[in-house]
Formats: sequence, structure tokens, C-alpha cells
Amino acid sequence: MKKLIAVLLMLCMLCTGFTSIREENEEAVSDAAETETPAEEETEAIDYTTGTPWLDVDLEGNVTADTPVNLKDNYALAVNKEAILTTEIPEGYSYGGTIMDVVLKQAEDLKKMFLGDEPESHDAKLAYHFYQQVCDWDTRNALGIAPLKERTDQIEAVSSIDEMTAYFLNVPAEEQLSVLWVAESIEDLADASHYILSVTSCELVLEDSAEYSKLTDFGAIKKEARSELARKVLVKLGYTEEEAAQKLDHCFAFETKLAPVIYTNEERNSADYYSRVSNYYSQEEFADLEGNLPIIACLEKLGYPIDGQYLVLRPEYITCLNELYTEENLPLIRDYLIVHSVLSSANLLDRECYEWDYECSNAISGSSGMLDDETVAASLAAEKLEWPVAQLYTETYLHQEDKDRILAMVDEILDAYHDILKEADFLSDETKEKAIDKLESIKPYVLYPDSWEKYECKGLEVPSPEDGGTLWQTMTDIRRYENEESVRMFSEPVDKEKWGQPPQVVNCFYYPMYNYIVILGAFTQGNIYNSCMSDEELYAKLGMVIGHEISHAFDRSGAQFDKDGNMISWWTEEDYAAFTERNEKLEAYFNAMHPWEGQDFYGSIMTGEACADMAGMKAALRAVAGRDEFDYDAFFRAYANLWLTKETLQRGYAHINDTHPMNYLRVNATLQQFDEFLDCYGIQEGDGMYLAPEDRVLIW
Repeated sequence: MKKLIAVLLMLCMLCTGFTSIREENEEAVSDAAETETPAEEETEAIDYTTGTPWLDVDLEGNVTADTPVNLKDNYALAVNKEAILTTEIPEGYSYGGTIMDVVLKQAEDLKKMFLGDEPESHDAKLAYHFYQQVCDWDTRNALGIAPLKERTDQIEAVSSIDEMTAYFLNVPAEEQLSVLWVAESIEDLADASHYILSVTSCELVLEDSAEYSKLTDFGAIKKEARSELARKVLVKLGYTEEEAAQKLDHCFAFETKLAPVIYTNEERNSADYYSRVSNYYSQEEFADLEGNLPIIACLEKLGYPIDGQYLVLRPEYITCLNELYTEENLPLIRDYLIVHSVLSSANLLDRECYEWDYECSNAISGSSGMLDDETVAASLAAEKLEWPVAQLYTETYLHQEDKDRILAMVDEILDAYHDILKEADFLSDETKEKAIDKLESIKPYVLYPDSWEKYECKGLEVPSPEDGGTLWQTMTDIRRYENEESVRMFSEPVDKEKWGQPPQVVNCFYYPMYNYIVILGAFTQGNIYNSCMSDEELYAKLGMVIGHEISHAFDRSGAQFDKDGNMISWWTEEDYAAFTERNEKLEAYFNAMHPWEGQDFYGSIMTGEACADMAGMKAALRAVAGRDEFDYDAFFRAYANLWLTKETLQRGYAHINDTHPMNYLRVNATLQQFDEFLDCYGIQEGDGMYLAPEDRVLIW
């Protein structure tokens, strides 16, 4: 279930992409060694200050004391320049700025929660003991590489495809650190009230399958960093340097064979992604598709009823994997599993492996240094035992009066959005009525759940280090518990009142299959929300964020789901064509921009978030319209401050493939759509911030 939620949240979140506190016979061997991803091409030095139509002010080093500013030409630069110059990227992270300040506060708050006496409740103890296990370096160092070696030795011992099938069937799922497919329970796209068994592709070392046909600069960074991490751990496992190199060659050779039938990042974020993945198979049809692969058998072994429908996200992947599942390719399959087992678990082992993993993460993110152990332990506890930590976090830091105030603001923004939909002149009355019906069905979840009963972890135990608890075993137990919970819930109706993320996450999101917006408690902190804010700052920041999340119900992805969360068209054909045309205009708008000369944006993946930014701003402006003595200059400056960022080059590279526009574009591209902004500063034709009415790209 978590897989589809993660995919949908990736498409629909306000603030994805944060750096986590802790950042995959002789002839066959010969063929594999010759099958490699393309080498990085030699390139001339890049001038990163050549962005159009605006300088990329987010990128570290682009803004200097001598950089000229003109509010009418580059608003994000003019408003944020002095703050950019004084902003530092914190050690262990890849960016600094307004949102990072909130991330740092969340990290500090989480850490403080674990410094007191052991709590009394069962779930709170789970988190407390897990935190202690992460910090228990004596035990972790004593275990060393042994826990991983036990797993990789099982894979190494596989000498035939039949034995590989036996491995998948007989080794408990929680002990398999890597897989060739992901088969699990998710909400059914066509009927979000019940679960369905889904099957999708494996993980790739380079993440984006497009990297295997044309390696980008950022892909080369990932490949080098992760290969070096895997090499070190493989040698520590007892392999020679030559054997380690061969395993990496085999892994990349196998991934290169699979990459053409794995969705690229651009495809995953395309407007037609949902229709692409809506491939339904009966059990008999899927059995024919899987061939020799034991996918159905593994699901049955977990305890799922297997006689229903299957949602196969990429049937071509299963066909290709079945064709590769042969004796000839066994060395590639085996080494793929070993390399991914190494990469997925290095940070859970002894200090040496942990530091190697940190070096890898820093190389990819461009960050430097290391966070203290307590911060890392608290963050890992909050990630792996999210709901036990959620209750502790809520009780310690979140308040009912803030929840009430924000809920009232949500109602205001919903009212404003009601008017936006009514005035959408490209929609017929029939579609408007259904859009408004969907809007009125949106459920707002703010700060924290009202009840914790459905989030309790009754079947999980985490012993303290004193009682023999170890981090490695607890991670295995958590995977087992999650698998058992997924099987248990499969035959029950989907609980659409459950939150998709816990309150301690710095994020907000809309989830189309539940038709709710979530404003998480950790996001409403510091300079994003506090009880002393002026109306100008409050609506420019949190008000706009609320409008942004509501807008996702009507962006190119959310628009494919009805008010009940089912992927059913509720548009007339003519109205959807007009909606598509507006999205294409927005796509072309971003395709014409460049963060630096020679680097394109993918406008095709940015329209959802850009649509939400612009509609969110429109809703916030509607909510404050007509207020006496409202200071629009203060409002727009506060909005620019929300997206104040200084980021490493590597994070800039990562942002190219992000669904969210770069933060300076979230300021400039959004604001130039509105007369209120242009009139406030007297911006006219010829100014860099001017956009003629006929060229504006507001969808709503």
C-alpha cells in the first residue's frame, strides 16, 4: 500500500525532495561485462549564471554582493538578495533557507523528545528503544558486517534458477533486502474503497531509467558515489576488489537490460501516467504473464488471497523480467540482489559502513559533514516508527488553538476556491457543478489526527539494548509487522480517514484517492506559521500553501479522480480538451526557461505543481481582497521569503527532474501572472517581471 501512496504523494506534495537526515556461466559473464551504462561525456565548464529569463538565485555562488538587483526584473533576487548572502547551508544538508529552518527545528524537536526518561505507553517505548538501538554503537560495532553477510551469503549460495525461486519463496520477505519486483496491496485506482494486489518494477541504482540510455552529469555523480559505497562494503564482506567490480558490472548490466521497460521519471510524472498503469489482470491472465516468475506464489506465501484482480503497473516489465529469469542470466540476477542489499543496509551496520554511507549521501547531495548521532537516531525513529513518534511529537509540540485557527483559514480558502471554479469561463455548467461538488467533498486534515487508536502498533515489540534489542533485528521486525498489517487490511474496506503521513513530517499534501488535504504539524512552525504573524505574512505563506493543496484536486493529475477518489472522468469531452490546452500552454511556458544555458526544464512534469502554486496564490489573494489597509507589498515579500533557498549544485541537478519548479521560479513565475502584483510595483511591458495578459498561463 505504501508504494502507491508514495507515488501519488510524489506527484501531489507541496515540498517533496527534502534531503533526508540519512541519504541499490562464462559467456554470460563476458556479455555482462560489455554491457555498461554510457560513460560521462567530457563537457566544458558551465556558467551557471546564464539562466533565462532569470538568474537561478537558488544556486549557491550565483548571487554575490555585486549582483545587481531590480525589483521589476527579478523579484525573487531583489527581495531575497541580502538573505541569500547571509544564508548558510547547514552541515549535513544540501540547502538552506526558510523551509530548511523549519526542517532544522523539526530535527531539534525530535531529538529533544528522546532525551528524557523512558515513557510508559507501549508505542512510545517502541520509539524510545529504537532510538537507543540506533545510538548503541557498541552493539552495532560488535555485530559488524555479520548481519548483512548472512543475507548475502544466502544469495551467493543460489546456483540455479530453481534455487533462486526457492530463495524468494522460502526466505521470509522481511529478510529479503532486495527484490526483482514489488508486489503488494494498494488502493485500487478504479475503486479507491478497496485494495488490490499490485505488481511493479524493481529499484535501480541510478533511480531514473532514462540514465541507462543517456547518463546525465547528476547520474554520473550517483553512479560513482553508489558504486564506491558498494565496492567498499563488498570488500568488507570478503570479496576481492576484482569480485566486487564484477558484481557491480553485473548489477549495471542487468539494470541496463531492464531499464527500457521501467518508467522514466518523466513518464512517472506525465499527465497520462495513471492511465498507463491501469492494467488489470485476472489471476489466470497474470499467471500467464509472469511465466516462470514466482510472484503469485510469493503473495500467497505472505497470506494474501490470490484469486482476485492484479494491477500491473508495467506489463512489459514482467514480460522482460521473465525472459531474463534464466540460468544464463543467474550471475547478473544474483549480483543485482547482492549489490542492492549492500546499498540498502550500509547505514544500519557498524560505524565504518555508516560513515561510508554518509560519504555516499554527501557526494550525491553536495552536502558536507555529518549530523550528530542523536539527530540521526531521532529522525530514523520518526521515519521507521512514524506513528509512535507522531503521538509523542503531537503531545509535546502541537496545540489545539493552532489547529482551530488553521482550520478556519482552510474554510476561507475553500470559499475563495469556490468562486474561482464558478468563474472558470472555459468550463460548462455541467463540469463546474461536478468540480464544485468535488471541492465541497474535500476533507481538511490539520496538524494531527483527533484520535490515535487506528495508528497503534499492537503487534510490534522493540526491546531495549539492555534487553538484547538490536537495530538490525528491529528493522527486520518492522518489515515483518508492516507486511502482516498489509495482509490483514487487504480484505477490509480502505480507511480513507487515515493520514498518509504523520504530523512530524515537514510537508503538506493532497491525496486524490482520499480527496483530502493534509497540513502537517511540523510544517506549521517557525517562519512559515506562528501565532504572532501579520495577516499579510500568514496568507502569503500558509494561506497560499492551503490553496496550493486544494488546487491539486484540479491539476492534471487530481482532475482524473472524482470526489470519491476513483479514477473516473467527470469532465465533458470539450471541457477536458480546453483544460488540456491550458496545461499545454503552461508546459510550453516552462520549456522556454533555462536554469543555466544549455539546460532545459521538463515542462511536462512541472505543470501540476506550477498550476497549484498559481491557483494557490489566486485563492490567497481572493481571501484577502477588500481588507482595509492590507499591505500587498508586505504580502508579496513574505511570499518570496517562503521560497528563500540556497542549494548545492547537486541539489540543483536533482531539481531538474523534480515536479516542483525551482524555488526562484515559484516566486517569479507565479507572481507575474497577477495584476495585483504588477500594479503593486508598477511593472510594465519591458520589465523582466512583466507578462502580457494574453501570455499568462493560469489554469484556474
